[in-house]
Amino acid sequence: MPVSNSTFDLAIIGGGPAGYVAAIKAAQYGLKTALVEKEKVGGTCLHQGCIPTKTLLYSAELYRKCANATEFGIIANGLNINYPQFHRRKEYIVKRLFQGVQFLLKKNGVEVFGAEGHIASPQEVLLFRDKTEINRIKAKNIVLATGSVPLIHETIPYDKKYILTSDDILIREEIPKSMIIVGGGAVGIEFACLFNALGTKVTVVEFLECVLPSEDREISESTKKLLIRGGVDVLTHTSLEKVEIENGVKAEIKREKEDASGKKEFINAELLLLAMGRTPKLDNSGIKDLGLHFDGKYLQTNEVMETSQSGIYAIGDITGPPLLAHKAMNEGLMLAAHLAGKETQVANRKNIPRVVYSFPQVASIGLTQKEAEGMGYKVKIGKFPFSANSMAIIEGESSDGFVKIITEEKYGEVLGVHAMGPHVGEWMWGVSLNTLLEGTIQEISNTIFPHPTLSEALFEAAHSIIDKPRE
Repeated sequence: MPVSNSTFDLAIIGGGPAGYVAAIKAAQYGLKTALVEKEKVGGTCLHQGCIPTKTLLYSAELYRKCANATEFGIIANGLNINYPQFHRRKEYIVKRLFQGVQFLLKKNGVEVFGAEGHIASPQEVLLFRDKTEINRIKAKNIVLATGSVPLIHETIPYDKKYILTSDDILIREEIPKSMIIVGGGAVGIEFACLFNALGTKVTVVEFLECVLPSEDREISESTKKLLIRGGVDVLTHTSLEKVEIENGVKAEIKREKEDASGKKEFINAELLLLAMGRTPKLDNSGIKDLGLHFDGKYLQTNEVMETSQSGIYAIGDITGPPLLAHKAMNEGLMLAAHLAGKETQVANRKNIPRVVYSFPQVASIGLTQKEAEGMGYKVKIGKFPFSANSMAIIEGESSDGFVKIITEEKYGEVLGVHAMGPHVGEWMWGVSLNTLLEGTIQEISNTIFPHPTLSEALFEAAHSIIDKPRE
């Protein structure tokens, strides 16, 4: 570990997607860079989030496809699940990617400190291990990239055995017979799809009127219908009132349309998974003494991610929604360029794609129809079902899903694209590029899409607006 008088151009606290990407790019620009991470570089995304979750989901989806393989002329006798092997593969993938991040940091000359960082002043970071100060470093600029943690309400008896967060469920190697998932957002729905595919009886409890409440209403309603059809109990407009641990969990719930008799309603399950969102991880960072400004619970920054304190920056989940790894990475790249004196492109948060790795996938970008109309836009809507898409039919994934495009009527500006279907997350970047280049629905309809591909559904949805406008 470097000595205490080490001075850096940049010190980053937090080694997740925002922090390690910013560190690597800053070092490539020639800035002397320190990265402080008390656990493992890669952060939640690599170790407790995106990567391990999607690995388990891929195995579950493969099992689901094999169970229906006879349609394709494939006989899979004796099909079974080795769930511990799901986890061995997950661990291998995480380890491989972790080693890749370590290699890139070392290759580019980033000094990595295995410690907890505490900002002592705008140009000094104290390093702690087991609550003991072990070092301190000086830096011209300090970046907070400490990420977020699962939200746990103080009234819930969280014990990591019967009541779990997404962190806990990813290391549990037994398939539960039954599970209550509190929260119908992206995390809750992904785990509902995973365990439902593996045979668990899943109940989703969502306080709002629909699951995936951030998505377009048609997507949310279609997702709920598919979950119910697949055997998942979906309770919307329902709150969790109380949880008791009784060799499993006993949850008291309250529906919006409460029974006039006042009779309490309970559901029982082997496990309860908390998927109620995430909250910024800022404890022990030293910011309480700096008087930084907040926007709600998130750190407030300007267009180049600088906080209200000159020389202190913030990137990633602690700066607010969407809490996505690729948004965090983009902020890290932009900040590194800014600190190196390079030309920077300020990110438009409305142009950030989001994907839910459900069965089938949900992907979107931009405004929902309700949001667009609420902002006063006169909109045109184009839709195309995957039931009429050649590749979806070939892959046996044509029964559900669609692409929906929302445009501004006068100039054809693409306001939002929402899709439910096979692998829709893979081509949502193209819509982001179209928006970045200020393209319109005409440009999408004039683009040549390869045939047969799933992405042609976007092309057809665009043509439904150009050729058949809704008067």
